[in-house]
Amino acid sequence: MMDVKGNFIGQLCHIEAAEPGGERFNPLMTNEQRRHFSNLLLMCYPHHVETDNVVEFPVDKMRQIKSDHERRFSDPARVILAQLKDWTTDDKYTLATNMKMYDRVTGGISGLTSEQIAETTAELNAYVEQLCLVPMRTRRFLGKVAERMHRMRKTRVVSSRGSSEKILISDLADAFRLSEHQVAQSANELDGYKLGCIDQIDTDLGPKGAVAIWNLKSGWPLWADLADFCEKSHTPMEAFSEELDFARLDG
Repeated sequence: MMDVKGNFIGQLCHIEAAEPGGERFNPLMTNEQRRHFSNLLLMCYPHHVETDNVVEFPVDKMRQIKSDHERRFSDPARVILAQLKDWTTDDKYTLATNMKMYDRVTGGISGLTSEQIAETTAELNAYVEQLCLVPMRTRRFLGKVAERMHRMRKTRVVSSRGSSEKILISDLADAFRLSEHQVAQSANELDGYKLGCIDQIDTDLGPKGAVAIWNLKSGWPLWADLADFCEKSHTPMEAFSEELDFARLDG
């Protein structure tokens, strides 16, 4: 009903016209009935024009439109539900095609045959297509954990053994100024999307909780390598974790 400049652009539509010659005019109605709330609809200009087609929009259909709309928005719970949106449907992504920039920066695919490079690229792109379904907040956490792992990779708070990269929950809590419970909750979200999980790292005081980021099926520690690429090429991690711009790996 309002444009981006705050101008009110709604138009008052009569179900049965206010004057003779108008759409759906009813000569048996009084003027009071014609201007009564029950005979009025507030519409945008395109829909107002569209409903001028009295064959497609007879009186009964117009009254049904009014009734459906008012019923939909008269209940606060319905209003809230009507405003819900899956924001991941707006997320766009770009895929890698040759990964030449990635190789120049990190040497990550040097020595691979063209067939192996194609397989690596295909694996990455299949992963990206699933990653775009993950909510932004979870992807942001994933990227920040990967960055922190890379910064702390030479310390004992990080472990790169097995099929994942791990970092102590206590370290992330201190670094991100979150509670360990909050970090664990975010790690559980990674688990739900098969991106990572809560695991453990052996310390001098015994096993301690850690956040793990899964490697790809081939064993490729993608997020560790992306963090390395970002550091060396001065690329923000958000380009991958949030913008999903994996074409940046091409050259």
